[in-house]
Amino acid sequence: MTEIVVKAPKISPEEYEKYRGKTVAIYKGKIIAEGNNSNEALKNALQKHPELKAEQIEIYYIQIVDELIL
Repeated sequence: MTEIVVKAPKISPEEYEKYRGKTVAIYKGKIIAEGNNSNEALKNALQKHPELKAEQIEIYYIQIVDELIL
């Protein structure tokens, strides 16, 4: 059985505020593009960096709020 471990990216508080509620494309630990959904973020990343392949880009959604109050 293979175990897959996924680590969340390190995003600065400034980036968190800027991209809150957006989907971001990350390459080598840096945000290279954003979008309203994963397809848009990937499309924007590949337009800005045509030398990259889709498999090299990580896609993450930045939550609107960082706490859930019940």
